[in-house]
Amino acid sequence: MPNDRPRLSVVVATFNRPALIERLLEQLSAQTLPPAEFEVVVVDDGSREPVEPRLSARAWPFALRVEAQPNAGQASARHRGILAARGDVLVIVDDDMQVGADFLERHLELHPAGTRRVVLGRIRPPPEGMALQERWHQRNLDRIHERGRAGGTVHGNSMYTGNASLRRADYLAVGGFDTSLRQAEDVEIGLRLERSGVEFVLSEDAWTVNGSDHTSVSRWRDRARRYGRHDLLISRKHTDLVHQRPWRLKPPLAVSAVFPPLGMALAPVAWAFAAGLDRAGLEGPALTAATMTYGLDYYRGVRDELGSTGAVVRDFADWWLDPADLPEDRRSGLVRRFLSSVRADQATMRRYESKYGHADGSRGSVAADAVKKIGFQLMLSVRWMHLLRDAGLRVPAMMVSRLIRHLYGSDVHWGAEIAPGVMVIHGMGLAVSHAARIGPGCMIFQNVTLGMGIDPVTRQSGAPTLEAGVHVGPGCTLIGPITVGAGSKLMAGAVLNRSVPPRSLVEPAGVEVRSREGRVEAVPGGRAEAGG
Repeated sequence: MPNDRPRLSVVVATFNRPALIERLLEQLSAQTLPPAEFEVVVVDDGSREPVEPRLSARAWPFALRVEAQPNAGQASARHRGILAARGDVLVIVDDDMQVGADFLERHLELHPAGTRRVVLGRIRPPPEGMALQERWHQRNLDRIHERGRAGGTVHGNSMYTGNASLRRADYLAVGGFDTSLRQAEDVEIGLRLERSGVEFVLSEDAWTVNGSDHTSVSRWRDRARRYGRHDLLISRKHTDLVHQRPWRLKPPLAVSAVFPPLGMALAPVAWAFAAGLDRAGLEGPALTAATMTYGLDYYRGVRDELGSTGAVVRDFADWWLDPADLPEDRRSGLVRRFLSSVRADQATMRRYESKYGHADGSRGSVAADAVKKIGFQLMLSVRWMHLLRDAGLRVPAMMVSRLIRHLYGSDVHWGAEIAPGVMVIHGMGLAVSHAARIGPGCMIFQNVTLGMGIDPVTRQSGAPTLEAGVHVGPGCTLIGPITVGAGSKLMAGAVLNRSVPPRSLVEPAGVEVRSREGRVEAVPGGRAEAGG
């Protein structure tokens, strides 16, 4: 090859894939672009079996340079390869890709003189099929190109480096890959390139075939967790880009960040469901279930980086509240209200547990109590729902309400007003109307209904109001615009459609019990005595 600089440099990072990198070089040998016009730079990122002897033993029609380094990740390896490259245009491709004969020519023609572009070439699935988790990844790549064909703008956070090209000068001008990142480094540099004015272009013609050899589900799940952690790191680096925050993925699955043990338990269940659907030939639902698995693990990674429930709530709230264009004082006020309500609920739970002899001596964190106490877990979800509602985010609040219905079998309307310091026992089977009001210190057992109804006298429509410290036993039904006075207690199974004064005791009608031998008379409260 002549000593003059090539027009184009292909940069490939490789790790423990000697056969695949050799296959890629063989396909690059058959390019329609003349070999004198391009070079290939391979960076071995600490492979167990160094690839340099294997590659150097063969004669290639293009100039080949092989660099080696201790394992430091793709960002570091690609950066090293780009520094060693001599071409004006860089084509970055994964070592497991397969390329067509005109691959390099198609990339090069999309970089005419005077343009500043990132070209994202189409990545196609292999004809022999892929594992479910890789099909999930492939679907996400396909959606980027589908949005582009539909006229959507391609932003920097769509950047991927399995098949991409850009000018070396543009890469160096933004500082190159952040080599401290071991995941999502392509997204991060894409954000900086977009900010610098580089245009993003999609190409169907500069295609590759995804030849991934990833088959391990556990590694895929570990990678999801790393992406969650690194997306958070990137969002901190680009604080002005609200859309880059990790909460954009699937907000309802962020329950895994708030309650990591719950996410840890649900993710393998979701994957087993996904795998079963896939075996049944239901690919669409299987991919949806795979998204749930990925999201649960992803948000566990977010939690790993944030470190505490409070930090998760603050970061999530900041993301949701920012698009609402709220004043800073109101935004921080909503978050403070959320946190104080959670603390009040926890304190009420502790007080009643101690009063009724059910205290276990625990003084754990909010997260620990949420795992052990299902009723408290439900209340945390309600507080989250109200935070979104009060921020003017009605649809996300409705989504959380529906999530509560599916997780706990309880229908708690986002419009219900529930004061701080409410304790829920068990939490299953609740039905709380949008017009219901629950005061501080109330204790509510399972299968309780606070429903809409019409007052038989005034004909006014409404739902119950519970004043402070009301106890509502299992299976109680309260209907209509009634008020239950402070400190009242409703025994199990009571049905109430009228207001009662403070400190009332509401008991259901006596239970009539009959003996098969002779009549047994009913007495109030359900106790029975034999009749004469």
